[in-house]
Amino acid sequence: MNTKALFASGLALLVAACDPAVDPDMVSREPAALATMAAARDAVRICGRTAPDWRSAEAALEAAGYAETTNDRLQAIQRRQGAVILEDGASDVLVLLGARGGEGACIVGAPGLTPPQSTALALPWARQFEAQTNADRGQGLANNAAEAWGTSTDERIVYIAAYKTWDVLEEAGAAARLLYIKR
Repeated sequence: MNTKALFASGLALLVAACDPAVDPDMVSREPAALATMAAARDAVRICGRTAPDWRSAEAALEAAGYAETTNDRLQAIQRRQGAVILEDGASDVLVLLGARGGEGACIVGAPGLTPPQSTALALPWARQFEAQTNADRGQGLANNAAEAWGTSTDERIVYIAAYKTWDVLEEAGAAARLLYIKR
């Protein structure tokens, strides 16, 4: 079995093993405001441009008006996950860098984002990294994924997901995630 197939099989098993049901009350039904989507798109562009250098992403986001969270609940998540959570002062957009133990991830989300909006946010990453959909790779989707893409080269593993909800948010909303691991 080749490396790509092993990665895909392992990722599928991992997702299946820890795939909780989606809380329908946390899925936004009404699209987020255009200003929220614009801010989220800017954050996605920054993460795509700087991946996998998340320190550069953090500096670029701060230059664009983001600041590390001062919210006690978000700071607890930040500590628990070994991540940095940045908030945009002009919108409700949150960016989490280095999710779950410092792995190479950028997650962009906001209250009010719908699953189609999170998919629209993730698509530029899928195009940039020439990733295939999970369906094209012969895989299903996690319960919380509206869509997912992946690619693997000798230099990197990239996994992109558009989520229906995001457990960082306290109200209905969604997020897009770019996982980038250098080999």
